[in-house]
Amino acid sequence: MKKLLLTFALCVVTFANDNNFVNMKNCESIKLSKLTSIVSCHQVDYLVEYRVVDDEEKDPVKRVTVVTKENQVVIKNLGR
Repeated sequence: MKKLLLTFALCVVTFANDNNFVNMKNCESIKLSKLTSIVSCHQVDYLVEYRVVDDEEKDPVKRVTVVTKENQVVIKNLGR
């Protein structure tokens, strides 16, 4: 049983070390204003606009826009 668990743990670590996951060490975040920031990661920029919320359980993100060299796409928009 211990060998099986050890093999499983080794497989998970090996899978996690592959390039399947985004390496956040190459990303940087710049706060443009109190309610706007930009995150640059792997030649793609994410413009994140926040909103003021009174309830902590609500999501403070208002809109997320992906900006590339060719175009820009809104991937999340609350429209408020």
